[in-house]
Amino acid sequence: MQSVYSSAETNASLLRKNEAATRAALIDPVLRALGWDTANVQMVEPERTIGSELRVDYLLHDSEGKPRLVVEAKCLGASLDKHGYVSKVLGYALGFKVQTVFITDGLHWHCYSNLHKGNTEATTFSLAENDLLPAALHLIQWLDAAQSGYGINLPTPSALEAAVASPVVVKATKQPKLPKEAVVQTEFIELTHLNTLPDLPNQKPRQLRLPDGSVVALKTWKDILHKVGEFVLAQQPAITLPYPDKAGKKTALLSVQKPKAGLSSSTFTYQNKPLFLYTNYSAPACIANALYLLKLVPISLQQVSPAVAF
Repeated sequence: MQSVYSSAETNASLLRKNEAATRAALIDPVLRALGWDTANVQMVEPERTIGSELRVDYLLHDSEGKPRLVVEAKCLGASLDKHGYVSKVLGYALGFKVQTVFITDGLHWHCYSNLHKGNTEATTFSLAENDLLPAALHLIQWLDAAQSGYGINLPTPSALEAAVASPVVVKATKQPKLPKEAVVQTEFIELTHLNTLPDLPNQKPRQLRLPDGSVVALKTWKDILHKVGEFVLAQQPAITLPYPDKAGKKTALLSVQKPKAGLSSSTFTYQNKPLFLYTNYSAPACIANALYLLKLVPISLQQVSPAVAF
């Protein structure tokens, strides 16, 4: 597994558009390091199907030949929590009578466990962290072959950490704990996809995933614009003011002048002065202006796609 990071770095352009290559270069080495013989189809069965529709990338069997784990692969850098995709994968796993599912792009891993109890919350971890110990512990906890009855001596967390140690390709930001009142959700819809939902105004956003990977609680659609504005102002110290909204008309999205009475806005301190973010928009307009604001942040500072959970 010493070549995992170097493979990701060297072959990123290919791995981002080729799932099979991602599996061979990034995912298979992780499975082998945890005791799974990827050449033994009785142990690691690729492309397993039931009927004409149910198919999973990897079905891992225990020592008695029973399905134990499902691993779904995506291209490097692909979204692992697209709306509808996760539910489909979990449904497939239940069809195989499997309780634990991984969805991964080789570096980032989402684990769903205890599916038989209706659990659909994911534990997420990344091999792109500077500190690999948490990821190593998670992999050992859920994905070691020894727990499936093969009697393999499992690598210690430090050994697994050393196995993947190499220059970091993607720097992931740890997600802070959510407030107690926040409802934990893991199926996020990217902001760029929200306006395709016909019932958008009737849905209530619960969480926002910001481009640095942090997750914040929401109550209204205006909160999305507020949180994005807060993020952008912290990342961009030099914004030309007033800054027009996406429509480019008379309305200033960011201004030192407070909007007229009766119009909603958020207040920030920027360059040691009060700054007002105009938020008097419909739900679709809030999303459009949030995405418009994010263009002020350099791509290098955007680790993940901004997304919302309901």
